[in-house]
Amino acid sequence: MAGNAEAELGIPKSIREAGVQEADFLANVDKLSEDAFDDQCTGANPRYPLISELKQILLDTYYGRDYVEGETAAKKEAAPAKAEKKAKKSA
Repeated sequence: MAGNAEAELGIPKSIREAGVQEADFLANVDKLSEDAFDDQCTGANPRYPLISELKQILLDTYYGRDYVEGETAAKKEAAPAKAEKKAKKSA
């Protein structure tokens, strides 16, 4: 029941679903990452994140993907393409 609360309340699943245009987001994601790193609360984390990790979290949040430490957008985009290529070979 709790898992459906977002849908029941109409909360977007991603920044993109909230209506932010991709071009606008991508034009600002580097600045957003730096601002997040410079935020006074960042020092309260168990470890300092890298700016690249913060950027990846923002990208994943925009596209509605789960963040997996160590995975980059390039790897995430390549995985479906690999699976599709493999499926075509076996067909």
